[in-house]
Amino acid sequence: NAEGTDPTTTLVTLLYSEVGRLNEVIEIWRHGNGVAAMEQSRAAARQAGEWRSAIANIADLAIEFSATIHKPLSFSPIR
Repeated sequence: NAEGTDPTTTLVTLLYSEVGRLNEVIEIWRHGNGVAAMEQSRAAARQAGEWRSAIANIADLAIEFSATIHKPLSFSPIR
């Protein structure tokens, strides 16, 4: 994680699709302290040189970027 990232933020999984929406990449992050942790972690990432370099390398290949917020169900192991 980038310096300044909320300590409760962890990458759960990184997935990609070869069916449906082809070449779709999905990152699932857990922000243990909720939306405030997400906002803190996103701001820290955008200041990190590695993140900026990675985005610069893929931005021209991307058709769209999107973000959604999901709340785990009561029986979820990442709750």
